Amino acid sequence: MCDSVKKLPNLNFSSTASVDSSTGWNRKPIKDLLEAIIDYRGKTPPKSLFGIPTLTAANVKNGRIDLSSISYVSQETYDRWITRGLPKPGDVIITTEAPVGEVASFPDDQTYLITRRVMALRGKSNELDNNFLKYSLLYSGNRDRLLAVARGSTVPRVLKTDITGLEIAVPPLSEQKAIAHILGTIDDKIELNREMNQTLEAMARAIFKSWFVDFDPVRAKMEARLPAGMDAATAELFPSEFEESALGMIPNGWRIGRLDDLLVLQRGFDLPTSQRVPGKFPVIAASGASGTHAEYKVKGPGVATGRSGLLGKVFFVHEDFWPLNTSLWVKEFKNSRPIHAYHLLSKLEFETFNAGSAVPTLNRNHIHSLPEIIPPISIVEVFEDLVIPMFRKCRANEKQSATLASIRDTLLPKLLSGEIRVKEAEKVLEAVT
Repeated sequence: MCDSVKKLPNLNFSSTASVDSSTGWNRKPIKDLLEAIIDYRGKTPPKSLFGIPTLTAANVKNGRIDLSSISYVSQETYDRWITRGLPKPGDVIITTEAPVGEVASFPDDQTYLITRRVMALRGKSNELDNNFLKYSLLYSGNRDRLLAVARGSTVPRVLKTDITGLEIAVPPLSEQKAIAHILGTIDDKIELNREMNQTLEAMARAIFKSWFVDFDPVRAKMEARLPAGMDAATAELFPSEFEESALGMIPNGWRIGRLDDLLVLQRGFDLPTSQRVPGKFPVIAASGASGTHAEYKVKGPGVATGRSGLLGKVFFVHEDFWPLNTSLWVKEFKNSRPIHAYHLLSKLEFETFNAGSAVPTLNRNHIHSLPEIIPPISIVEVFEDLVIPMFRKCRANEKQSATLASIRDTLLPKLLSGEIRVKEAEKVLEAVT
């Protein structure tokens, strides 16, 4: 069912260490530096509706554990699967298949099971810092070496020996920790920005739902209460009673119309890849940002969604942009505004309006005819003023994270090779954080 947590000194690996003449650091195969490997094999464990969360290759992305999609196994299955070994918090997780070479640290927030296509590695405590190992495996050069020996065309995979046979530079343990600290501090800031953006986006989404879907301010005024978190001037814009409509009870004075009474969607513009000139303007495809171009077609901020190929995703674009012909973009905000339109479109199930066959296609005329509740534009504009600082902060965080990621990716190979030493990198870290 699974391999044991292998105590590697008992496996009699022979050392093939060498010394880098420029740094004086040893270079060793990873296998010579490991205390344990946790490598589950055999069948995939049966899933459960709840229980112990399972980490698969799909959960290891961009140096972190992504729990946006998670499956579970029962406690009984878990107990049977881990009878011969269990990863510890901080162990390095690496994917062996689809995709190859994604790396992260095993989390410490709760119990998890790892299954096929994922291995956990643990360095010898007196020789190899686990975080340093993680960054060594994140180094693009080492991942390229893994991909070069991958087997299989449809689903590339690597063997355990491919990974543990990689030779890495091994600075003194104190320097390993210092290198990992520098890179980890940058990653921590990027993660903090990501979490902050999730919170800000959730706040904006909650306010939209409260005002325009659940009508909480109206319900509060019916009970002679000031709506929660709302000043008196904003509360005054909402009525204190409901009226019946074709869509059920709606705030008194609001009306029923069509989506195109709120906004007008337009097909994007052709721009073959051969004609693109990299520039400062994002190109928006059905799946989102797809490179840049030196020219734009639409002034930002704007909103776009997929028209052909991929349906259902809605994108808020801060800058001037070029929407491709596989997308629809909001040409006119009639009784809407960009952030309001973004949330309004996000609640629609575009997949159900597929007008294509083999290739999913969205007909904007079908969307335009949807019945919608039309709120007073004064309330829409107050909502926009309230949440736009949140969206601007999100964009600032995204830009900062992109800069930090670029600095990290520049520092990583230089630190691992000794080209830049810790003290120099610390000055860079101080400047950017």
